Amino acid sequence: MLHGISFDIHEGEFVAIMGPSGSGKSTLMHILGFLDRPTSGRFLFHGKDVSEMSDDELAEMRSSEAGFIFQAFFLLPRTTVYDNVMLPLVYTRFPAKEKDEMVKEAIDAVGLTHRINHTSNQLSGGEKQRVAIARAIVNRPLVVFADEPTGNLDSKSGQQVMLELEELNDRGRTIILVTHEKYTAEYAERIIYIKDGLVTSDTKVSDRHRAKDGDFIK
Repeated sequence: MLHGISFDIHEGEFVAIMGPSGSGKSTLMHILGFLDRPTSGRFLFHGKDVSEMSDDELAEMRSSEAGFIFQAFFLLPRTTVYDNVMLPLVYTRFPAKEKDEMVKEAIDAVGLTHRINHTSNQLSGGEKQRVAIARAIVNRPLVVFADEPTGNLDSKSGQQVMLELEELNDRGRTIILVTHEKYTAEYAERIIYIKDGLVTSDTKVSDRHRAKDGDFIK
């Protein structure tokens, strides 16, 4: 449960949300990601009050404005990288040719063009998460929500995934990351810490992890 929290996230920011289990960070992510409505107060997205939207309007916001990356990947196992990334576009009105271009663009953005016809059960954990990132950005959303995206990965694969998110942010995409790992959170520009449903700190990250010549530095 959240208790009267208030903050702004600006377009193009990379924000990490941290907190212990039961702190309310998942509830907050569900509200920010148009999955739930707050029971009181207001949530404004580009000037629109999401709190007053219907279920159909929320569904439209999820499909057009948001991309989601989860710890568990949620890929179809015997389906190609191409078809997994295509999934969010299946019921959209984009012409077939444009859908094809969007899928290939998203896969190229995460460096997996050479794996485009492989099935997801032929991929490593890090590659699966990069496919999940491609799927999250294929509809060109304004915001990407990443919920513990490195939780199932070894440290090297996790670093690669964070680099992909960092690069998306450098291109202007807003990233909202939920994580319990301080090292991962420090890829963000700002960390919001939640405890017992309250924001206990909201600070800029002065010592971000950045990539330089292929090496990760602090």
